[in-house]
Amino acid sequence: MIQIHDNITDKKYQQMNSKDEKILLRQRMNKLRSEIPINIYRKHCHYIMNNCINLEEWQYAHNIHIYVSVLNNEVDTLGLIYEMFDHGKKVVVPKCDCELHQIVNIQIKSFEELSPSKYGLMEPEYNHEKEVMSDELNLIVAPLLAFDRNGGRLGFGGGYYDDLFNSCTCQKIGLGYSFQEVDKVPMEPHDRKLDIIITEEGTIRVKHE
Repeated sequence: MIQIHDNITDKKYQQMNSKDEKILLRQRMNKLRSEIPINIYRKHCHYIMNNCINLEEWQYAHNIHIYVSVLNNEVDTLGLIYEMFDHGKKVVVPKCDCELHQIVNIQIKSFEELSPSKYGLMEPEYNHEKEVMSDELNLIVAPLLAFDRNGGRLGFGGGYYDDLFNSCTCQKIGLGYSFQEVDKVPMEPHDRKLDIIITEEGTIRVKHE
């Protein structure tokens, strides 16, 4: 488990607020993730995919929101999406509305419906007929940069998934590597927690107080 304040003085750490801690942790996790050898990356993603599809929540869910993996060795979801297509699940992916600062849930039936956005993400075009309301989702599979065992999640800083979590009551799953676990993710009032974290080592179920 990584200690957030490794290699910085205790005095400096004590002076940092949650926002500063997040910046430091994002930098460290992005670096660690970028250094994963390709063979280890593929092995870990294979184990994570198997752990995910064996979840009871996954097996019973029909409408699943899932991110499309593209960035810097984030956990691969393409295999999971193929699995959803093959088993007749409704594949719902994020479309970022930058003006409203929120995620729009769009159903896709093929990878051909995705194209690169200006942020380097693979996203569908907006189509009102394909939009899925958040209260229709049975499960959300979200990306992360760090996590803790209390469900704390460090995302990429936009707050898009926190807003999505707020808008629905379904279970929220984060996919990550075991090295992304920290003792405690720095949290701000707007941050929302995960219910389940899946890594190559297994499944962590969060007990919310």
